[in-house]
Amino acid sequence: MIDSLLDLVGLIAAALILWRTEPALNRMSAGTHWMIRYALLLMAAGALALLLSILAGQTPSVPTLLLAAGLALLLICERRLRYLLTPPRSTPHAQR
Repeated sequence: MIDSLLDLVGLIAAALILWRTEPALNRMSAGTHWMIRYALLLMAAGALALLLSILAGQTPSVPTLLLAAGLALLLICERRLRYLLTPPRSTPHAQR
């Protein structure tokens, strides 16, 4: 019973991470900082690996699930992700 609950939490967290990172990766421009690009790419790859390992019958550890759930919640509630992907527009300074 506990393993089934852990598997369900892992599947939901991995699916949410993939759901949020895939569009962000597709919208990145050539000017996106390399660290942001690779961070999202690694999150997507880790979520896919977690999803496939659960579907293969392995139950993830509790710390892994806590990390995945935290990342999923961070990606869902973070509405300023677009500001990380594109540089902010500069505003003209007032003339003196």
